[in-house]
Amino acid sequence: MSGEWKESNERSIRLENDKPEVFQIYMHWLYHCHLPVRIDDPGLAGNAEYVQLANAYILGDILQDVDFKDAVIDAMIDKSSSNALDGHHWFPVGPVIREIYDNTLESSKARRLLVDLYTHHGDGAWLYNWAAQEDLPKGFLLDLAIALLDKREKPELHPSGSPCEYHEHAPGESFCYRNRLTSISRAPRVDSGQE
Repeated sequence: MSGEWKESNERSIRLENDKPEVFQIYMHWLYHCHLPVRIDDPGLAGNAEYVQLANAYILGDILQDVDFKDAVIDAMIDKSSSNALDGHHWFPVGPVIREIYDNTLESSKARRLLVDLYTHHGDGAWLYNWAAQEDLPKGFLLDLAIALLDKREKPELHPSGSPCEYHEHAPGESFCYRNRLTSISRAPRVDSGQE
């Protein structure tokens, strides 16, 4: 409300695109200085709270409240670190990724958190069972691929030890063209006596 902003002259800030329940999270933070994570349900019910937290982070970004954004990140970490009612850890999936990647800059710490959670704790099922294709932005998949490539141990040039794993022939090296060429080159030549 200070400086040369339009809102400082009008003495009001319009938040027409933000949901009241998300602003309520912000109000709770302003008055109580903490963000309790309340939903311990596994699966989609628990993910709904992650979506709210993602929207809260985006609101904090709009309001330029760094402390609130940090508190939201802490709430997401706390939620992913604690057991749900089924005794498992549940992580943000699908719509959470879309919200963060559609509404934050490339340098967003929330993006980095999602990529790190997937890099260190995730498996393929998170992508094909828990997310619709439209919830996996290209930017997220690229960030994830880079993080996974940087993290993994560097194997031998050919991990399987045999290039036949990548050939089209039937399984087994005996079907490989190289073996056929080798056996042809070793075959005795028959001299017909004609010149």
